[in-house]
Amino acid sequence: MARTIPSQRIYLDNAATTPLCAESRQAMLPWLEQGYGNPSSLHQEGRKAKDAIDSAREVLSNDLGCLFAEVLFTSGGTESANLAIVGTALNHVGSSRNRILLGASEHHCVINTESTLRALGFQVEFLPVDGQARVDIQALSDKLSEDVLLVSTMHANNELGTIQPIREIADIVHGQGSMLHTDAVQSFHAPGQNWKVSDLDADLVTMSAHKIYGPKGAGAIYIRAGVKLKPLVVGGGQEREMRGGTENVAAIAGFAAAVALARPNSDPIQSAREALISELANLGAIATVIDRSNVLSGHAHVRFPDIDAETMLIVLDRLGLSASSGAACSSGSIEPSHVLEACGYSAEESKYGLRFSFGRDATAALAHDAIQIVQSAVDQIRSRKD
Repeated sequence: MARTIPSQRIYLDNAATTPLCAESRQAMLPWLEQGYGNPSSLHQEGRKAKDAIDSAREVLSNDLGCLFAEVLFTSGGTESANLAIVGTALNHVGSSRNRILLGASEHHCVINTESTLRALGFQVEFLPVDGQARVDIQALSDKLSEDVLLVSTMHANNELGTIQPIREIADIVHGQGSMLHTDAVQSFHAPGQNWKVSDLDADLVTMSAHKIYGPKGAGAIYIRAGVKLKPLVVGGGQEREMRGGTENVAAIAGFAAAVALARPNSDPIQSAREALISELANLGAIATVIDRSNVLSGHAHVRFPDIDAETMLIVLDRLGLSASSGAACSSGSIEPSHVLEACGYSAEESKYGLRFSFGRDATAALAHDAIQIVQSAVDQIRSRKD
């Protein structure tokens, strides 16, 4: 039976990136037009640019509940995570703490620091996770010892949306005198997430602007006072000599504007997510996370046992719906999701994961329209197999 397809495209890949909000755009424009001064210059134009960065730092530090000097701006989540992990390692080369533990289901910006860390002389071990991509607490306790320098585990998984018990992890890690980094890119300013850094108790927390309706090219790292890192980018004295290079004033201003926005109500977003998952179950989809009480409200991760993610995403795109597999794409083909493999799925099963991620515009009507498109895609794909 032919289905009615919505005329407007539907974007359900907000976990990958979000559209730039009007407030961020407005905050950026002056620094893209007349505000061209170098923040390191002493003249009036430079001082104005420096004041804009300081104002943005004040916004973030207030939002995070930390000291002004504990916030450092970067180009995004990847650079922030690299600085947190590799910067910590660089400051401790040759020390007795020569082991670093990384969660097995981390984002690639964390996982792929392994080769650099090994080249610096560190032992790198991966922490096993359960079927929902949460770190195995007992395995963490067993692996920790006085030679562990740093543990890195994300606050919320980018593919499944599951939230880690970071405070519990922090207590265990700090009990051995080790440091903790958490990649909070997905959870920072996510609907329903109102945490301060004191709630996480991590030594290093990393964030990105484009996940919260800010611009691409801006990120931040919280560095607890007293924690020592070595810079990855050397140059002038920018960012307290921790990141050389002239600051991207416009992007930083846009980041702060996005942070200053009120967090949206998570209830309609979660309702839209649940409606989608419920209807997809009627089509044979399996929800990867059954208990979603501790999952980011916009994340819906499912698997169609008879339809691989690559085929589904191509058809969905043609029908006007943007979604994701959450997995890496190489040479036009979707690779098995390392997150699902870490969760215990086979390489073949790990090619079937689909991630639909709702944003602030989520409504029951949007979920209904998305369901119509997915149903049409499923009908098309299955008809070709008959």
